[in-house]
Amino acid sequence: MEPESQPPLTPSRLRMAMWIALALPALAQLALLLWAVINRIGYPYDLEWMEGGLLGHAQRIADRQGIYVEPSIDFIPYLYTPLYPALLALLGGFFGVGYTLGRVISVMAMLATIGFAAGAIIRQPDVNRRSAWFGAAAAGGLFAATYPWVEGWYDLVRADTLFVAMFIGGLLGVLAWAKLPDEAGRRRIGAAAAVLALSFFCKQTGVFYVVAGGVALIFLNWRRLPLYIAVTGLIGLGGVWLFDRASGGWFWTYAFEVHQAHDWNRDRFVASFGHILGQFPLMTAVIAAGLAAVGVTWALSRRRPPGSTAFLYWSPIFALSVVVGAIGWGTQWAHFNAFIPAMTTGAIAAGAAIPAIVGAGLLWQRWPAWWAPALGLLCAAALSAQLVLAWWQPSRFIPSARDREAGDELVKRLREVEGDVFMPYHPWYPVMAGKPFFTHRMGLLDMTYGNKWQVSGLREAFRNHRFAAVVLDNRPVGVEFPGLPSTTGWTTSCRRARPRRSTPAPT
Repeated sequence: MEPESQPPLTPSRLRMAMWIALALPALAQLALLLWAVINRIGYPYDLEWMEGGLLGHAQRIADRQGIYVEPSIDFIPYLYTPLYPALLALLGGFFGVGYTLGRVISVMAMLATIGFAAGAIIRQPDVNRRSAWFGAAAAGGLFAATYPWVEGWYDLVRADTLFVAMFIGGLLGVLAWAKLPDEAGRRRIGAAAAVLALSFFCKQTGVFYVVAGGVALIFLNWRRLPLYIAVTGLIGLGGVWLFDRASGGWFWTYAFEVHQAHDWNRDRFVASFGHILGQFPLMTAVIAAGLAAVGVTWALSRRRPPGSTAFLYWSPIFALSVVVGAIGWGTQWAHFNAFIPAMTTGAIAAGAAIPAIVGAGLLWQRWPAWWAPALGLLCAAALSAQLVLAWWQPSRFIPSARDREAGDELVKRLREVEGDVFMPYHPWYPVMAGKPFFTHRMGLLDMTYGNKWQVSGLREAFRNHRFAAVVLDNRPVGVEFPGLPSTTGWTTSCRRARPRRSTPAPT
């Protein structure tokens, strides 16, 4: 009996194999990301120095104490809007406020962001499916490859990843639902508008994406714009008024006025463009190639290339996000998390560029039939090479068993202290030891810079030895602790392991 013959390797099968092979680095980057977050999510101590402060925010909301209050040694809020700690407090009523819950929220938002990015590219009716699936994988891979650059920010007890998921989901809804007819279209655009307005209450920079959604509607379906403005105005302006009234004006102080009192660095603003566009230069080059391909196609044929809708939508949003990131990075005490929106929307734009370039090649009728897929594969190879070059080691970001043991020992020693403990770099650790929560150092920096606001009880607490111990990180005592340098005999230094910024060690 003769064996069955293998089917011939047709050009179509060969191209399919090439698309799959080129997508493997993107899938590997996603695997690295998932491995890192899975091994970090249950770590019971700070992975980043402001995580514990946000847990304090959530606990105050859960206890109905409010967070926008007069600054004092007891509590000073971060300069953010309240949606993330409020969500943490709400879910904490069922699961308890803690690090794991906060990271679960961020990880779920991270997965939603990856899903939104894939859906934005794949769910185009006229798209070339192979190139679209590669583009979706590449967008996810580039998002994952950004994780080490932003120092593992995606899965922290911080608002950034939830914010990104909200504005990307809202803008995706605007694109998908703008042209739906009648009542269904109105309801869904209203929902997208609500999500974008609420993103402002996750991070203030959400206001830029509210404006972006309105500008997009002008081109997609201007008749939906009055509804969009009404919903975003009611939630955004109405919410600001309610929070400010309920807090006696302190909401506006923290959300806006304190920011204006901080320095802004023009050199850092300008340098941000190089940081963002140069971090993954091949990603930037593919976006530029996509713009050139779509532009040339329009000039030659007056037609939009098939499969280019997502690219034409997300490229301007990427440009906006670059500016937003530069503004954020120019602000005093800013960190690389300011670049997460730009890198995420850039990843979507780069992934969407691949099917757009293939579609443009299909309309260039003067070229041979193989030209379109070959051009797309060439740009896909560039993204694939970028993902290989961006390889990273998850072990750099995963706490060890020794880190956990050191944290356990530290909390044990805090528990043995008779009296209250002030630990401004990690204020949740005393709570874990059964002691009261006191304000985070970041709040002290924000309010004491330039002596524009007074922190109630701060100097008196140190003068009167209110605390049985003060536990600091291994850095000099700053001006944000007035009266502390002159005090001796009861100040302890908490040394943290390196290179991780957050790993506790015994004092």
